[in-house]
Formats: sequence, C-alpha cells, structure tokens
Amino acid sequence: MGVFDEGLTNLTEHLSFDKILSGDFSGVLSLFYIALLIAIYSVAIYHFYRYIARRDCFKPSNCNHTKTVGFFKYFCLFPVIAVIFFLGFSMMLLFMAKDITLDLVLSTSFAIIIAIRICSYYTEDLSRDVAKMLPFALLGIFLVSPSYFIWEDIINKFNSLPELVNVASRYILFIIIIEWILRAILTIKRAIFPLKEEAIVEEA
Repeated sequence: MGVFDEGLTNLTEHLSFDKILSGDFSGVLSLFYIALLIAIYSVAIYHFYRYIARRDCFKPSNCNHTKTVGFFKYFCLFPVIAVIFFLGFSMMLLFMAKDITLDLVLSTSFAIIIAIRICSYYTEDLSRDVAKMLPFALLGIFLVSPSYFIWEDIINKFNSLPELVNVASRYILFIIIIEWILRAILTIKRAIFPLKEEAIVEEA
C-alpha cells in the first residue's frame, strides 16, 4: 500500500487544472485536423470499397424491360466504373509500393479488382473484406510511418503513367470481359435454378 500511496501522492502533486487550462492547445488543434482528415478518408473509402464489393453494381430496374436495361447498364456503363476502380487501386499502390515498377503496379491492381469481383459473386462479405484491405493498410502506413512516402518518387511514377496507357487499357478491357462472363454465368445459373421471390427481394 505504501508504494500505491506514494504514487497517488505524486499524481496529485503534479495534477493541476491551472496547468491544463493554461497549456498550449495548438497541438490539440493539429490533432483535430488529422482526426478530421482520417474520418473523411475513412468515409470515402467505406463507400468506395462497399461499392466495388457489391455483386450488382446497379440497382435492379422496376421498368417493364428489366433485362434490356440491365444489359445496357453492364454493356455501356460498367466500363466507366471499371476505369474508376482501376485508377483507384492503382493510385493506392503508387503510394504504398516504393520498390516495384509501374507495370507491376498496374498488374497488381488488375489482380486485386478481379479477385474482388469474383468473390462478390460468391459472397459479398468476403469481397468487402478483400476490397478494404489495401485502402486501410495505406491509412495505417501513413499514420505509423509518414516518412515512408517519398513524394518525389510518387510524382515521378505518376508522370510516367501515360507511357503505360496501352497496358492499362488492356487490363481494363480484361476486367470488363471477366465481369460480363460472371454476369453470364449468374444469368445461366438463375435460368437453371430460379430464385424464389423472397430471395430476389432479399438480394435487391
């Protein structure tokens, strides 16, 4: 008990509300800005990874030509979404990967997106887990070791991206084709094993 009492006495001697209120709050303000940036980044990533992890990228249409509208969306609009997905993960890898080439950055982004899309047709819980790993790993690195990022190297890699536009376009095309194949397999599966009305409502 003597050690405890001595520690408590030291604590009460050093604790002073005057010192607390008269301290420099500029550091607290800086921490608040950091917390705000973390929150904004987390919200943006939350919506990004949940969207890419959804099996159905577009909400079901209530019109009479549901199949036609769905075909149009995946044939004409999904390519735009594929470009956004690819650019998003490529930019994250540009920040994280210091020692890999741009070619490898693009191929890794392609592999991650394909893995997420395949998992989404199995279960969206799994695809969400895969989709959020990279974005939040990037946040963790930034918080623990900000010096990890060498901005000059990142800018140089970013400026070199136009040289690989053909490679990037090829990967995006493969993403689109694989998505169409997955949708076709899902359509065939539903034709062979029709879903009950309750299951359809639950999926929507």
